Amino acid sequence: MFKPTTLIIVLILFVSGYWFYSNLVTPQEGSTVRVKNLPWQITVVDEQTLHVLDLNVGQSTLDQADKILKSEFNLAWFENQDDSISLEAFFIRVSLSGLRAKVLLELDSDGLTKEYLLKHSGKPEIQDSRTIKYPLDDLVQVLGNRVIRSLTYIPLSNLDPEMIKSRFGQAEEQLVADENTEFWLYPQKGLAISINKKGKEVFQYIPVGNFDRLKQSVMATVEHANQLKKSG
Repeated sequence: MFKPTTLIIVLILFVSGYWFYSNLVTPQEGSTVRVKNLPWQITVVDEQTLHVLDLNVGQSTLDQADKILKSEFNLAWFENQDDSISLEAFFIRVSLSGLRAKVLLELDSDGLTKEYLLKHSGKPEIQDSRTIKYPLDDLVQVLGNRVIRSLTYIPLSNLDPEMIKSRFGQAEEQLVADENTEFWLYPQKGLAISINKKGKEVFQYIPVGNFDRLKQSVMATVEHANQLKKSG
């Protein structure tokens, strides 16, 4: 059981965190910029480049992200069910403009072969999605010039849907996965937001020219959730 003093501290932290998010001023609101690198400060540079968190998704590299995000990260590749390869860097503790989060970068894997990666991989791990994850910490220096294809931002604080709407605006499309999860799609911003009543919100960014790829991933997640409901 929480002690009274503990409950007071938790309440203060929650209220102060809510106040901090709700009072941040951004250029999208036509006001003076007080902070930068916020998840709703998005600039569509062109069809293949999206600027967010001080990174150009579609142009910036893992090395550049390492300097900007300033966090310990793990590099890994995934063997997918369709026999394709995914390359990802997971930044564990990111703090930009006072906001703490985890950041996942999908990196360009063109030209990499399974044979090459397996030679430098750590112990494989079976994922819930039935993909296989292989740590690649020994190749951080070699793969540092890999370009960021997409970026996923997971804030440590739970955000209220109304607060999210006030920052990002009304979604063009909303897809319901189950009673706890829905997706808000912003194709003109290259953004998909997962709203979860019982978990963390997730923000996924991709250049607008590639948004269909992100939408297909979201649709697959929704379809899988619907199949689970039917089978249950």
